[in-house]
Amino acid sequence: MSMMQRAANYQFDFSNVRMMAPHLCHYWLGMSPDQFYELLNCIPNLSQQVPNAAIALSVYLVKLRTGDSNERLVTLFNKPRSTLERWMTKTRNSLINDFVPFQLGFNHMSIQDVASRNKIIPEGLFSNPDLPADVKPAIVICDATYVFVQSSSNYLFQKQTYSLQKLDNLVKPFLIVCCDGHILECLGPYKATTNDATITSINLNDEESCIRSFFRRGDIFLLDRGFRDVINELQGHGFVTHMPESLLENEHQLTTQQANRSRFVTMCRWVVEVVNGRIKRDFRLFRHVFNNRAAMHLKDDFKIGCALLNKFHVAIDDPPEALEYVAIAKNRLFLENHLASYVENENLNRRRAIFQTIDGNHPHLVRFPKLLITDLKRFALGTYQLKQARSYYGEHVRHSGIYSVEINNEIDDDIPLILGLNNYLLRGRIKSRHVSSRTYYTYLLISKDIAVANSLEAITGYCCSCLVGKRTVGCCAHIMTVVWFLSWARYNDIAAPAPYLDDFFNEYDE
Repeated sequence: MSMMQRAANYQFDFSNVRMMAPHLCHYWLGMSPDQFYELLNCIPNLSQQVPNAAIALSVYLVKLRTGDSNERLVTLFNKPRSTLERWMTKTRNSLINDFVPFQLGFNHMSIQDVASRNKIIPEGLFSNPDLPADVKPAIVICDATYVFVQSSSNYLFQKQTYSLQKLDNLVKPFLIVCCDGHILECLGPYKATTNDATITSINLNDEESCIRSFFRRGDIFLLDRGFRDVINELQGHGFVTHMPESLLENEHQLTTQQANRSRFVTMCRWVVEVVNGRIKRDFRLFRHVFNNRAAMHLKDDFKIGCALLNKFHVAIDDPPEALEYVAIAKNRLFLENHLASYVENENLNRRRAIFQTIDGNHPHLVRFPKLLITDLKRFALGTYQLKQARSYYGEHVRHSGIYSVEINNEIDDDIPLILGLNNYLLRGRIKSRHVSSRTYYTYLLISKDIAVANSLEAITGYCCSCLVGKRTVGCCAHIMTVVWFLSWARYNDIAAPAPYLDDFFNEYDE
């Protein structure tokens, strides 16, 4: 059976989407039948340009959703290729003209609408609570994503799209996102050689981009370190910026205050990463390498994808514990990490004699607090570190199958004055997820007091030798790994993830 004959077995009738099974409709079109017809009603001019607007819209949505080649779409819809390509062009133009302007761009909503989309955590951490509701600042998150394109025989285009970071050809769409994941604007795409700071500067000085006219003085931008060169320019226009801190000269670790302020930003910036993930997940076309001819309408396709997400995707909501997280973070912002100071002053990372190695089943660890998942989320002020813990645990037990930590029962006489009485100190060694030769030392100070047993209050101090290991607002993933295992995982028979991949390269090693 030929490839065309096999593909023909997957033909569907898209002339009446309401008659399709719901799971097939969602698979092929990425939306329910009601949403499909709602979208179709938004582009009434399409019915005047093609014989069957429903099929034309279906062709384009299937292209976005699956990223299938035009040859594959020919067999799926049983139409000539030239007809399908013409229909997709007309559908794309109709969506850009009649749908996208109402769902995406600086003109589709007011700055007050943006401010109304602020969520509890970013507003609680960064905005001024004394301002009245009608003048509260809008909080947005900016980031560039990327779409791969073909290498070209046009050497100018080849140089403009080659990224030394990704070692591939790509272009960069630039997103400005509200706190609930609604995409305010999609700018670009820009050259692979243009960094985030340069993109922002270009738009600040371009009257057509509307950034300066849309945002007000006092509005808040949550950025990553790639924007550091444009911070002064943004602040010069009256905007407020927040960005994770960078290392001081000759330092290998952020200070406690730097790490805490960085955690404030990362507690909010994950939203833009979720939005980037949704675009690549829901529209597989942007996972693939764009053909250079197709790249001529990549900008329109990406804007349509963003507009579809705005129209039909559920907004990101506050976690139930949002108010509690804000209160904990603000209370701990200026809390010094005395344990980190003690570890550094006593040079504990290089001392072995005072620690005794024990495994996770040692009777001594019966006194380690037994916690719930909600406690662990509260400890980390989120879920990211909790999700990483299982993978770090798998790396820790890969060779021996035993989870081991080190314990120091004898604490020097001057320690109780700083860290409290009746404690014992645990040390864990966690391998880096990026560099095989690097190991991070994590320290946990645990109270022996029965009154705080099986509660977060039993963890009276913690620190790590990683970049952000001195923070007191939340914790790093290395500390969470030790706490996660000793307080929860060892009671729930948790296995290391994807163990079948451990022996993937054995035959080549031999």
